[in-house]
Amino acid sequence: MAIVGTAAGALQLRLANDIGAVAAALPCVQGFARDAELPPRLANRLEVVFEELASNPIRHGFTPGSGQSLSVSLTARPDGVRLEFEDDGPPFDPLARAAPPALDRLDTAPEGGLGIALVRRLASRFVREQPPRLPGMINRIVVELPRG
Repeated sequence: MAIVGTAAGALQLRLANDIGAVAAALPCVQGFARDAELPPRLANRLEVVFEELASNPIRHGFTPGSGQSLSVSLTARPDGVRLEFEDDGPPFDPLARAAPPALDRLDTAPEGGLGIALVRRLASRFVREQPPRLPGMINRIVVELPRG
């Protein structure tokens, strides 16, 4: 994990193709939330969304042992937080699957897709922006979490 840049209310991270990089980056995300004086509920949601969307390409999209990486940008705004995830894995649209039905019990939940459903529920905006597929194939996900 590398901190690419910091500024007032902003943080940019580059995570290697290693699930341990997500855990290693979490203190940086928590520090960002503290420095931006995010309310506790928003800080918690930020951590959940960060962990879910940062781990997905590493677990499900990247080729093990490859040099693929994930770039994450966090920006505090008056109305909440904006997260941008870019990776060089194969094309993936997390919004292509239908949301799973409401769950009564976790032990009977279908496998897969629940993290994305949770992000959908927490976010005020959750979109896939697909730039032209250039060498290095970039997936771009933008999530906005409301302050309230």
